[in-house]
Amino acid sequence: MNSPDRYEEFYSICKARKSTRSFSDQPVPAETIEKILNAAYTSPYASNKKNWEIIVANERGLIDKIAETVQSVSEQVKENIREDYKESFSQYARNFIHFRTAPVLLIPTFRVINSISFMMGTDSSPLSQWERDNFVKSISCVCMLILLAAESLGLGSCFMTGPLIAEKEIGELIKLKNGRQIGAIIPIGYKR
Repeated sequence: MNSPDRYEEFYSICKARKSTRSFSDQPVPAETIEKILNAAYTSPYASNKKNWEIIVANERGLIDKIAETVQSVSEQVKENIREDYKESFSQYARNFIHFRTAPVLLIPTFRVINSISFMMGTDSSPLSQWERDNFVKSISCVCMLILLAAESLGLGSCFMTGPLIAEKEIGELIKLKNGRQIGAIIPIGYKR
């Protein structure tokens, strides 16, 4: 296959990819998830440090618990929103649990390594923020490959950061390792 043909195939996958927020209950085979993970693990990453991993959540009870937790934290946050913005926030926060119907959640996690700021003996400089931003940008590359791989396999997906309003609580539910952060919640499933 020559390069123009490969590009056209790739570009058609990019154009076809849309955020999916409602999924059928058809299970996604483990081999299909493995293909998506294989593609994700080819991603470039800051300083060539693969200090990240992808947690696969495919148990209905866990996914429901994550959704309930995000909804609960959103309600708590709403209590502190100015009265004239409460309804707007409520409408926005409804989007945070669209992953609820997905049979699988892929949860990319990462750990910030502040090596340069450590070598300088400071952790509050703009340099440490720059280092953190590099890892956030890098995990975004991982997420994009997940989205494109899912589309290439006929699956729907969605890049979601709204649920991270409850990142600490989600971390407890998924037994996130100390020092790691969640990059996104990516629901995967067959489009409804």
